[in-house]
Amino acid sequence: MKKLLNFVLVLMLAAMAAPMFTVGLAEDEDTEVFEPHVTAIETLPPPKISGSYDQETSLQVCIQGEVREMSLREYLTGVLAAEMPAGFPEEALKAQAVAARTYTLYKMALYQSAEQTPEVHQGAQLCDDPGHCEAFADLSVQADALWGERAALYQERIQQAIEATDGKILVYEGEPIAAVFCAAATTKTESAKDVWGTDLPYLVSVDSPGGEDCSRYQGTVTIDQEAFAAGVLEQYPQADFSEPPGTWFRDSHRTEAGSIIDVEVGGVRMAGSEVRKIAGLNSANFKVKVDGGDLVFTTLGYGHGVGMSQYGARYLALDGQTYDEILAHYYPGTQLRLEKSPA
Repeated sequence: MKKLLNFVLVLMLAAMAAPMFTVGLAEDEDTEVFEPHVTAIETLPPPKISGSYDQETSLQVCIQGEVREMSLREYLTGVLAAEMPAGFPEEALKAQAVAARTYTLYKMALYQSAEQTPEVHQGAQLCDDPGHCEAFADLSVQADALWGERAALYQERIQQAIEATDGKILVYEGEPIAAVFCAAATTKTESAKDVWGTDLPYLVSVDSPGGEDCSRYQGTVTIDQEAFAAGVLEQYPQADFSEPPGTWFRDSHRTEAGSIIDVEVGGVRMAGSEVRKIAGLNSANFKVKVDGGDLVFTTLGYGHGVGMSQYGARYLALDGQTYDEILAHYYPGTQLRLEKSPA
């Protein structure tokens, strides 16, 4: 359990610097839809499903600072709306539903075993801060603003993905896994060991096609040299930036997938994720060059790169793979398990 607690603390810190899908991303407004168009605009209430694990499992979530009790089904609907473009193929949405459900149960069990929940939860089991749990969109008030005329269609697609996988989670050795996910990996995902220092057998590097379809797959960030140096010095006062900027970065170590594990910056060895956070990069898979008084970072991938790549799931779904095949690919060694209704 101590190992798991340490791992969740690492996840919380990493997620704070990890770009992921959040509600209303403009890049996904024109995503191809794989269902007939629905013209009516309305918020669809979650149907009552007899024997539904998701509907009959309740939890407390801190939403915008207010603790609310809701069904797991309502929570997952808000999570999927915030975390994956609703126009993605059906099997990708199903894979996301299982991953989100699994991660929810994993985090609930983890916080329940801890002495206290994070302050941001305000006593609830979960929150809407992706730095601690998962992003959440309150569709009772946000659906039309998020999707406009596609609101009814997109909410229906999300609900269908959740209903089709009702109660299904991923387990490893009988326990729910830390089913983390990212927006777009490069040609391979990253291992948890390389990114966070925790070796988990189901979070290893695997091939991941389709990431380049994400509009943020390739990124460029230009930052003033002095501003970057100041950001490093806040955490590492011993760093030395008296030499020319072209010498600031030395001796980097990369993962098989290409991300920086660690690099010497101003004479101090830093994790690639730390550089990413200071510079506001899309990923830790970066290169840097000097341009006048600026540092120019170029990146590949979007997010931390661990677990299921959402654009990879989209690619595999379009290639004909089912959600269980997608999940088996990104979380090797895991099994699907159907949870029983608590009623």
